[in-house]
Amino acid sequence: MTPAITIVAAACGFPSGPTMELADTAVRSQLSLLQAHPHYLDRAGIPAKVSCFPAEQPFAAARWETLALAALDNLTCRLERQLGSDRPWPPSLLWLVLPDPNHRPALPAGLFERLSSAVRRSPLPWETIEPVLGGHAAGMTALGQAAAALAQRPDALAVILAVEADLSADALTWLDLQALLHGAHEPWRGRFRPQPYGRIPAEGAAALALARLNDPVAGWATLLGCATAAEPMTYRCPEPCTGLGLTQAVRQALSQAGSINPIDCVLADLNGEPYRADQYGFTALRLSDVLQADWQTLTPALASGDLGSASAIAHLALAAYSLWQRPQAGTQLVLASSDDPLRGAALLGATQPIPALPEVQPWRSPSTSTA
Repeated sequence: MTPAITIVAAACGFPSGPTMELADTAVRSQLSLLQAHPHYLDRAGIPAKVSCFPAEQPFAAARWETLALAALDNLTCRLERQLGSDRPWPPSLLWLVLPDPNHRPALPAGLFERLSSAVRRSPLPWETIEPVLGGHAAGMTALGQAAAALAQRPDALAVILAVEADLSADALTWLDLQALLHGAHEPWRGRFRPQPYGRIPAEGAAALALARLNDPVAGWATLLGCATAAEPMTYRCPEPCTGLGLTQAVRQALSQAGSINPIDCVLADLNGEPYRADQYGFTALRLSDVLQADWQTLTPALASGDLGSASAIAHLALAAYSLWQRPQAGTQLVLASSDDPLRGAALLGATQPIPALPEVQPWRSPSTSTA
């Protein structure tokens, strides 16, 4: 029997959670770290709010490289602990998830070429480095490609690295003009008012390592299913988004998973935009038959800000870490939306069996017991 695909280890970092452990704590406590952008002023002359690391470096390609290498180094250290530092590295395949320059203006030129050259300094023996360009849900496309590759190469290690650092003044101008920049002031009836919806742009990076392990307990979480679908209603449409594409992606992932425990936690990519709230509400209603009665929603963007093309992989890393630390948490569903029509969903389960607790018997005093 072919072993299941296991998330062996993960890494995630953003300003309020620069390591995997701190990222998990920040999301669960909704700890954010917002600051005024050092350069961009909205139309009222007020700095926009962003979630960024200290801005000693300009918002250029070097910043993307720093974030990517930090996440990859963190992942490599965890892999050495999980797989054993004395073992040779298995053949390694890398998917590099980045924004699509055709839909995101002001990206640094030659970003994929620069990052692919930088990650080759890693000790992992990369056989291939594949680009996956897209929006927030692009990581789900990479996850599907990695799962398909492991079906052909069960001896390989599949790594997905996603990076987001598009916080230049030009990038924020583009968001502001589309009414996607939360809190940015816009003219209204002869005065300025802040945009009540929209995203808070953020920077960060995340990485996943997947493999087919004979002993899945050595990993963090089991990948039960993953799928993508197309949503006919995007944020540009005047009609409400009813989540048809997102629901389809979840149903396909459920069909791959087969018989599973009810979903205990949903990691939603809500980011302050109304269409995503509509979409999530309709999708949750359609999935009521597979949700536990006391299921919970986790919204990482409340802590991290909007991580753009790194969102899906960051949320998968958070879900895998949660299952590794709290295996009793049950099945986790990770949802991914995007400005484009792509929608994605992934189901993760714990690798560690939950021990059966002994039945608790009421205490009885020996003096009152009868023969």
